[in-house]
Amino acid sequence: MKPFANKAPFPWFGGKSDAAPTVWKLLGDVEHYIEPFAGSLAVLLGRPHPANRKSFSETVNDLDGFICNTWRAIHFDPVTVAHAASWPVIEADKTARQIALLRWRDSGALERLAGDACWYDPIMAGWWLWAVAVQIGAFTGDGPWTADPHTGQIYKRDRNNREPGVSRGRPHIGDNGMGVNHPGLREPGVQRDLPHIVGAGQGVNHPGLREPGVLESPTTALSALDGTDWGECFHDQTMPGLVKWMRYLSARLRHVRVLNGDWKRAVTTGASRTLSVRQGGHCGIFLDPPYADTAERRDGLYGCDSLTVAHDVREWCLANTDRPNTRIVLAGFDGEHGSALVEAGWTEHEWFRTGFMKGGMSATKQQHRERLWASPQCLSSPGTTSLFDEE
Repeated sequence: MKPFANKAPFPWFGGKSDAAPTVWKLLGDVEHYIEPFAGSLAVLLGRPHPANRKSFSETVNDLDGFICNTWRAIHFDPVTVAHAASWPVIEADKTARQIALLRWRDSGALERLAGDACWYDPIMAGWWLWAVAVQIGAFTGDGPWTADPHTGQIYKRDRNNREPGVSRGRPHIGDNGMGVNHPGLREPGVQRDLPHIVGAGQGVNHPGLREPGVLESPTTALSALDGTDWGECFHDQTMPGLVKWMRYLSARLRHVRVLNGDWKRAVTTGASRTLSVRQGGHCGIFLDPPYADTAERRDGLYGCDSLTVAHDVREWCLANTDRPNTRIVLAGFDGEHGSALVEAGWTEHEWFRTGFMKGGMSATKQQHRERLWASPQCLSSPGTTSLFDEE
């Protein structure tokens, strides 16, 4: 597999893929791993230990219905998701697909996800993967544009209209692509050296297309293929690497339990203490709530956003500092939680390497603020350190 295949197929603000090595050094190879704010599953997918083992459990949770549908569809039908997600970056399609996604969400689809454990929509899952990959910023549904359900024409909705809308901003073109548009997926999809066509027509009007269905012998128009069948040279619209990626994720998540609700439901004593933990193993909990208002960031960065839930998570961490056989890691920004955690015996770790220009709130002046706080039972020495410097 390509090196990016063990990551989520979509960009995620505040994703912790670069923090995953540090998190796993702190947690160790725990018998039960819990990620209550799943999002892109960056840390779970970055786990260095073997997956799907007997007596080892993994549980994740997220409140966003789009994410629930996407992971469920990848699990059940990875190929259809890949077909729906593989599409060129076209600005008009960005607007049209995002409007369709919002209408799908508000048509009761998310309620059906909760009511039927076997229901999913692989087309909407693929479209969502594509839509967030071409989006600049978050896809939250609070934009001004929508479409008439009868004519299909786009229009700017009235401010008093509560119907969700999208932004008509240009697609993400600041680099070579992200998410399902990752440049590492690219393979030749068209012939580079076009055949020279002159005479009575060209393109779809070429006279050779009018009658014969099969050419009896090679021609100059096919010489660039070196006699190889067209279908053997070029893939169709769906990139083969994307299909492999979806199939890999389907296999990796085969035994991961997925919850869809409030984060507290995933970290109760009953939910976290599996049999292997009760028999002397350990539970590792990685908490990555949306950055709080004390992190000096704006609202609306996620489909299900909150500026205060991080405070609730901090208080839960303090109350569970000494929970037996439980290692807890909390992600956040320097200063976001004050000094309460360190005073309670937690250790603070800086994980963002200088020079990186990706990840959560990744402006240059913000890089040094990324932090992980580890509970006393974690595998770490006291003090504020950068574990990357220990390598």
